[in-house]
Amino acid sequence: MSRLRSARRAPLPPRRVPRAVRPAPRLPRSAHLAGTAAVALALSVAAASCAAPGQGSRAAAADPAAELVLQPVADREHDPFTPSTATPDGADPSPSPTAAPPDSTPPAEPGRHQSVPGGQAGLYGGVRNVASCDVDKQIAFLGRDADKQAAFARTLRVDEGDLPGYLRELTCVLLRADTRLTGHGFAGGEASPFQAVLQAGTAVLVDDTGVPRVRCASGSPLTEPEKLSGDGRYGGTAWRGYRPSRTVVVTPADRALSKLVIVDITTDLWFERPVGARPGEDRKLPEAPRDHFAPPAPGGGASPSPTTEPTGSPGPTTTGPSDGPGTESGQPSTAPPLPGGAEDPDHERVSAGESARSTASAR
Repeated sequence: MSRLRSARRAPLPPRRVPRAVRPAPRLPRSAHLAGTAAVALALSVAAASCAAPGQGSRAAAADPAAELVLQPVADREHDPFTPSTATPDGADPSPSPTAAPPDSTPPAEPGRHQSVPGGQAGLYGGVRNVASCDVDKQIAFLGRDADKQAAFARTLRVDEGDLPGYLRELTCVLLRADTRLTGHGFAGGEASPFQAVLQAGTAVLVDDTGVPRVRCASGSPLTEPEKLSGDGRYGGTAWRGYRPSRTVVVTPADRALSKLVIVDITTDLWFERPVGARPGEDRKLPEAPRDHFAPPAPGGGASPSPTTEPTGSPGPTTTGPSDGPGTESGQPSTAPPLPGGAEDPDHERVSAGESARSTASAR
């Protein structure tokens, strides 16, 4: 019994108390900021290494004055001023298919292209007694936006109050050759200029010197072309058969014109259109003018002349398909093809004409 009592009363071993955990020392605020900056730098480097090649510096390196924008007939890129005012009955119904822009460098100087006076007979096409643009719509669209109207007027150096009357004095036509000029988009409340080539068949409004002033598909003001800056490059969308050697620059006529001599894209016949004319004022001509413009052909020459109509003849002298204004003979081009698929040697079209005739015959 004494042994049991002694065992029960034996002292218990002391309990081990765990040591208190000391908190980690606090870093100063400057150390935290430095670490955050290092992490941000690492992330930015990683993001740049994962980006697609060329994307990082594209915005900084872009120079609008160094780009020649190719604009097909109905193209509405580059910040259009208004909805399209081109009329379907007076336009090219089947423009050439589009293609990738060429990889070559565009001519920097507008003087590298053929110059044609604005009053040259056959420089423009159209449909007799049919307007290719709706001028009243153009005036209404601009009138709905004061900023656009003001920028439009400033670009063409017209008093804003005189703009409706100025537009009504312009003449509706279709380009018969690819034409280089300065286009304008509307961005940030201002007109933004860019160098452009408009595809043959594009509906435009020209002034009384024969110079294009409005592109109807975008409602954009047009001015004379300027030299490209820096290392020129192509932008936009090309079309089959595009070549710089077939592009023209329109220069003002020596004096104000009272009429334009135009080729009808549906009949290949010639007619006169008074400057600022309304539909119904065109006058048919009995024959082609002696000295008239022919769009550049693939081999560097000129396209065949439009069909002429003898005096007193009631209609076209041809009964079947033929090479009309702005079309080509169908012979393969002898010039080297453009990179990027912009060349089709089997059949290339320089301006409106053949596709319009085929559509009209199908009707």
